[in-house]
Amino acid sequence: MEEIGIESTLVESIKKGDKYIEVCLGKSRFLKIQEGDTLSVREDLWLNGGIIDSFPDSLRITITQILYFESFQEMLQTVDHRGVVPAAKSIDDAVKLCKSFYTDEDEREYGVVALYFDVSQ
Repeated sequence: MEEIGIESTLVESIKKGDKYIEVCLGKSRFLKIQEGDTLSVREDLWLNGGIIDSFPDSLRITITQILYFESFQEMLQTVDHRGVVPAAKSIDDAVKLCKSFYTDEDEREYGVVALYFDVSQ
């Protein structure tokens, strides 16, 4: 089963039902994901731009839809930004948070994948 790391406050938003879209770069491991796949979520605790602790298999999600974009800006103008970053007050806030995890170079090279999901039992 494929594992995906998600920042701890966003994992809490998933558990509350507020977050239902995960974003990642279009790297080969994520391009292999298909609708219907179940992923194991690793909860990552971040501090000062780096992961300081991780909790494997915190929950499982099943992918329901996959969309592909050239940038975070394009993606967040298309999907409901609150489904990606529930605490974001605006699209710009959501873009800023997404870019805090990835470099501009990686975004340009790989593009962005939006994974819609349901929490699995």
